[in-house]
Amino acid sequence: MTRISVLVAVAAAVWFGRTDLVGALAGSALLGLVLCCDAVRDRMRANRRDALTLWTVSVAAQLREYVVYVGLAFGAAADGSASAWGWAAGALIALALRDSLLVARTAPPAPAGAKPLVLPAQRRPEGVRVPAPRAGAAGAADPAQARGDSGSARADAAAEGAADPGRTRPPSRALPLPVLARRVLLFGQPTRFLVIAVAATVGDARLVFLSLIVGCAVAITGELVDPSSRGVRR
Repeated sequence: MTRISVLVAVAAAVWFGRTDLVGALAGSALLGLVLCCDAVRDRMRANRRDALTLWTVSVAAQLREYVVYVGLAFGAAADGSASAWGWAAGALIALALRDSLLVARTAPPAPAGAKPLVLPAQRRPEGVRVPAPRAGAAGAADPAQARGDSGSARADAAAEGAADPGRTRPPSRALPLPVLARRVLLFGQPTRFLVIAVAATVGDARLVFLSLIVGCAVAITGELVDPSSRGVRR
């Protein structure tokens, strides 16, 4: 289904190159068919999440969207718009910035127990063992005592809160936006295809590219202002 969706996107780009209402409607219908291919592919490969499949799907998704942009730019340039390629380049740059920010935000953090890099000069020679600390040595902490200290600290904190019920507490975070609204603000590929279909029907390629630039700018701003949406992706 991935290759079929790329071919359908090529057909949509050809129809968008006509720059008339019929071409816009046909291209919009083909973009909807691309999304249907994505839904069928997800159902067929629900249990297949290997690295090669994910990489192929990601590359194909980017390729088909670039093909649609090229079709829109070709049609606008053939219709006499000299700035069509400039608007297309601006939309591609905005999309690249949006994707790079979201990928950077969704990167997994470094594990807490990761071992630091040890240089060769810092390695101990073979056969040299560090003597273990004695049971009664100074500085060796007693586990029972440590547990008692932590328990007393929690008890002290609970007593302090009970003694001062009017103590100011940090304000709770506001409830995040609904999932559907956050998906729209993230400006994923289904939303971008919807914007392309609507803008190409009511306007021209310049309106399409301008809408894409604005949508990517809104997605970048929303990600910087509300990072809680990083769990919702396309």
